[in-house]
Amino acid sequence: MRKSSQTIENNLPGRQFMMLTLVIVVSGLILRLLHLDFSYSNDELSALSRVRFNSFSDLVSKGFFVDGHPGGIQVFLFYWVKLVGMNEWAVRLPFALAGAMGIWITIRLFTRWFGQAAGLFSGAFVAFLAFPLLYSQIARPYGIGMTFCMIMAWYWTKLLFDEKPGIHHAFAYALSAAACMYTHYFSFLLALIMGISGLFLLNKDRVYHYTGAGALAALLFIPHIPITLNHLSIGGVGLWLAKPVWSWPLLHIASVFNNSVIIAGLVVLIIIIQVRYLKPEPDTSVFRVLSLLFFLLPMITGFFYSRWINPVLQDSVLIFSFPFLLGFLFSFSASIPKRLVIIMTSVLIIVGISQTVFIHKYYSRQHFGEFRGVAQAICTWNQKYGMDNITRAVSVNNPWYLEFYMKQENSCEATFSQYDNRGGEDLTVLKKVLEKAETPFFAYAWTKPVPPEIRDMILARFPCIVEAFNFSGLSEATLFSQQNQSSCRNATIKTIFYSSFQSENPGSGSFPEFYPGYEGTLYELSYDYSNQLVAAVEARTQEHLSGALLVASFHDDDGETLLWTASKFDLFTAADSISTIRLTIPAQGKDLSNKKMKIYVWNPRKTELEIRSLTIFTEPFPEYSGTAANQTRK
Repeated sequence: MRKSSQTIENNLPGRQFMMLTLVIVVSGLILRLLHLDFSYSNDELSALSRVRFNSFSDLVSKGFFVDGHPGGIQVFLFYWVKLVGMNEWAVRLPFALAGAMGIWITIRLFTRWFGQAAGLFSGAFVAFLAFPLLYSQIARPYGIGMTFCMIMAWYWTKLLFDEKPGIHHAFAYALSAAACMYTHYFSFLLALIMGISGLFLLNKDRVYHYTGAGALAALLFIPHIPITLNHLSIGGVGLWLAKPVWSWPLLHIASVFNNSVIIAGLVVLIIIIQVRYLKPEPDTSVFRVLSLLFFLLPMITGFFYSRWINPVLQDSVLIFSFPFLLGFLFSFSASIPKRLVIIMTSVLIIVGISQTVFIHKYYSRQHFGEFRGVAQAICTWNQKYGMDNITRAVSVNNPWYLEFYMKQENSCEATFSQYDNRGGEDLTVLKKVLEKAETPFFAYAWTKPVPPEIRDMILARFPCIVEAFNFSGLSEATLFSQQNQSSCRNATIKTIFYSSFQSENPGSGSFPEFYPGYEGTLYELSYDYSNQLVAAVEARTQEHLSGALLVASFHDDDGETLLWTASKFDLFTAADSISTIRLTIPAQGKDLSNKKMKIYVWNPRKTELEIRSLTIFTEPFPEYSGTAANQTRK
């Protein structure tokens, strides 16, 4: 099969086409260079922490042999950081430039496959959508990997469908395929799919060019094979990433289009226009099928691999094949009149950028966990309240991630009593830290999800929230105090139920399994869901580890349990002393107002307990720091 680049109907005059291409690419470049200095993400800091070596051999053995990604981007960062330092803007600049180049290659590729309208429409979407924009603004393999994949597809096309492909096309295809293989395993997968597909489209006059290019790409990857085998032996993201739900593909497609009705409307409008002017285009049918396969096969492979073997599927890993979805959607546009192509391209640029920037609020969203802001908060508190007056704990994947930013805050330094908390024994360690804390303040920060018990454990001992910075639920830094006063952030506590209990001293071994608490409904307590619901008991335990629980449960009319949650006394109590046990009840987002609620103490071991009081109250939800949470799933 041959396909000339000049057989598509809606060819615009060269100057008009180049002008529209230039506007799209420059617009995309500007979007990618704006606010490029935001806080590094956890993924970026992980990569940067693994380039601080003096030798290439250390980089290999300690930098990416132990990681789950191919070493290409890590090698680039190793040399690039030595040249420009670790400033966010400088480190990310090549990735932003590569992302803009990807827009241009996308336009060229789909112009070649389906005509100028398809190229311009696809390039415009790549330019303004938040999905490719975000992953072109971080120093990770995703945006630049998409560009490598489009370059590979371009030379793959020339090698298979040009009238006279040259050996330079074969070399370019081999090098770009190898670049995909060294960038990410999902771009490797796309290179493999594309390479195998080409075998079914191959004519005899280019067998040697094509197979030679494939062999060269494989040869170039041979040094990495032992590293890849090691990557396959480790859990990687499967250690923490959940299996995708069956609706994941639909949620992914909605996500890449900004979860926006406006963007969906633009896509539907173009489809309607394509149907209106549709004419048979037999020369494009093969490329239309290929576009669909190149988009779907990586998703299907990743989806079932994640469900059956090891979870690896995230939105980010499908960016390499994403442009082919656009190519397919706009592949019927060859017969659209030239004037309408110009109008629609202009509409896409104006409306698309406006939606992403002003409605989606891309630049004011918190896309990743915040590290700079957390470090600034800790350093500010050290200066304001005195370093020796604060006990500090943090949950972070690597202490260097915060130390990197703390050193930028006038060489701020701080010690932390705990650096990570994954529940279980880590909660016991935190309890000991809290028990030993003799400072008037306690600072806790997290840059990744932490057990919900932590907040209750700290507030039980340091009940006043002095200052708090919550970065859209993706990171948080909070300063607690032992002095409960009106200036506390959580001072507006409203008690909706209180009961005190007379002390009883039954005979040894006859302590009850259940202690009376509250039975009723949230409606009877006038709880309106505008604040957080909390239960607390004051209790004395004879043993250090009693095994008792403060329980809250909700039940329907048939007695079926709708919600059950509990706090362990052992995380709050000390032997033979009065302690406060807190339980934050996750009632928000659920229709529980008229459901039967029980709050009680369960003492399964029947150990010696003295329950002095039960209080149910509301307190403000944790405050956000002023930036909206990013709705794009990752």
